[in-house]
Amino acid sequence: MARLTCGALSLAIVLLGVAGCQSIPNPWRGLPPPATLLTSAAPVWEQLALRRQRFDDLKGLASVQLQAAAQNATLDDAVVVLWHFEAIRLEGIGPIGQPLFLLIADSQHLALYAPQEGRLLTGAASADNLMRLFGIAVTPTALQYVLMGDVPLTTLPNTGAFAYRVRENLYLWQGQVPPQPQSYRIWFEPYDLHPVRFEMDDASGQLLLQVWYEEFQRFEGFMVPYRITLVQPAVGRRVVWQYKDVQLNTGVPPALFRMRVPGGVVRVAIEDLPAPEADTMPRIW
Repeated sequence: MARLTCGALSLAIVLLGVAGCQSIPNPWRGLPPPATLLTSAAPVWEQLALRRQRFDDLKGLASVQLQAAAQNATLDDAVVVLWHFEAIRLEGIGPIGQPLFLLIADSQHLALYAPQEGRLLTGAASADNLMRLFGIAVTPTALQYVLMGDVPLTTLPNTGAFAYRVRENLYLWQGQVPPQPQSYRIWFEPYDLHPVRFEMDDASGQLLLQVWYEEFQRFEGFMVPYRITLVQPAVGRRVVWQYKDVQLNTGVPPALFRMRVPGGVVRVAIEDLPAPEADTMPRIW
């Protein structure tokens, strides 16, 4: 099962919220600049849109580390299945192969089956509900984009500031995606134009979300980050997904995203669970 440890509030979470991504290694620093520098973000969005068009599904095996205010937990084996940016399936596997949980979500609905408790929890596919079930405050749709190595924006921008950062050897886009009030910063590596860092602020300028993409591997034209770190300073959460194996576009059947549970399972509304707190872990951990 997941390993749980306790400790004081992680200084790393606090510092990351203040210092941004300065501690994250940048493998592109010191490499030659691109042969032709972009002056517009249009090619970046075109490349990202093409990647989304070519993506059908992802199957992967990953370890997951969740760091909260007073506890840390590790899930050694989690099966990740993504389908067309429309549905996600996460399955936690114990040390002797026993199922720990099954989470399935699309853009509207979220469900988690806990076989050891005989409970099925269902509700809206909201960030609050994913926080209650899994411990991170993003929508299931946003999590799909992140785990694919994409930015968690369903609509790509068409305005904003774009520049090449010589010292970092990265492109940086800054702007908004109306009608959303949040502001975004996205860094792209300069050769394949893949996103490597993402930040989101609320309307007051408070940092809400950071994502770092690392350890890229190439799959038939796709660049896939094998290590993805998601930090939410405002709620005291840091989660690291470390892929062990990834398969792309293998033909995932839609039936995988239909929740089927044995008879007699107790059904609970996710919204009836206690509100998530910074110093507590969801029960699946």
